Amino acid sequence: MSITLLHLLPRDPRFSPAPAASEAAQARLRLLVPEALGGYDVWDMPGIAFIDPGENWCGVRCPACGSDIEDWWGNAMDTAALPDGYFDALAVTTPCCSARTDLNALDYVEAAAFARYSLVTTDPECELPLPPARVRVLEDLLGTGLRQVIARY
Repeated sequence: MSITLLHLLPRDPRFSPAPAASEAAQARLRLLVPEALGGYDVWDMPGIAFIDPGENWCGVRCPACGSDIEDWWGNAMDTAALPDGYFDALAVTTPCCSARTDLNALDYVEAAAFARYSLVTTDPECELPLPPARVRVLEDLLGTGLRQVIARY
């Protein structure tokens, strides 16, 4: 049996909201996605983690030239990872066109991102991704832009 996780992540991977803002966003998420068979959660991690799409993974491309860089990406992730599995320095130079970027800005075919904080619903009973208007409500409460990662395991 598989599960689907909807992650709502700050665009800035280092961002973590104030506790009151997080609580308000959690409460609003329950109203915006009233049926999540596996419930709701907040991941407030001690470091920056890679939030992957699980079985939805379809590869990664260079944001500058569009080249497939998946073979290079694995080594770049290993190099950037800290011993505890979290990340700090995300800056990279792509092998295809020498674009200076960071791991969070790469073009993941199915959304993936780095974050310290995530609003999570498990098995939401709604169409995904969430419409932009719903996401904007959460962005306003948290005080930051959000991106969605839909993971299937």
